[in-house]
Amino acid sequence: MHYAKISSKVREQIIKFSGELSAGWPKVARRFLAEAIYGIQARQSVHLTKIARALKEKISPKKTHYRLSRQLGREDLESRVLNAICRMGASRVEKKTLLIIDISDIRKKYARKMEHLACIRDGSEKSLGNGYWTISVIGAEAGKTSLVPLYGSLYSQKSPDFQSENLEIRRAIHKVSKATEKKGNIWLLQLSDLLTYRTKTRY
Repeated sequence: MHYAKISSKVREQIIKFSGELSAGWPKVARRFLAEAIYGIQARQSVHLTKIARALKEKISPKKTHYRLSRQLGREDLESRVLNAICRMGASRVEKKTLLIIDISDIRKKYARKMEHLACIRDGSEKSLGNGYWTISVIGAEAGKTSLVPLYGSLYSQKSPDFQSENLEIRRAIHKVSKATEKKGNIWLLQLSDLLTYRTKTRY
């Protein structure tokens, strides 16, 4: 019983958060976002199969998977989520907020057929592998532990739309600056051995 109450409360919080995140979206897209967030939290996984099982619908998990897959393929989904996160986070950015750009990677060790898989340097294992580069921007206040997510994206140098890492960084800065109306004008770029490696390497 106690577990059921906690689960119900978590789901209510997710519905409230996803509702704010998807304000103005089509009804079907709003439902998908709420279900996706709940499924990820419930199963600690981004695999659609596991998310579908977490929803425990009266239809078969296979049909749920198919429905989720169709919604995940929406062309405007990424831009809608990114714009919403930036909008919601911008309200918490003050003049002295530090805006931190973090460049990292996601390694797909066992993937073979994912779109535009590229060579990356796994910062955790200090080795080369297949995956994607990521760039995120978070807001932080000196002396405070809370962080404000503002931007997040992944990209591949093998994508036909890719031009350069510098352009990806400029896009992130431009989007966040516009949303925050240039509050939090102190920008920090997180440097690491990963970044040093990448600036010296040409693919």
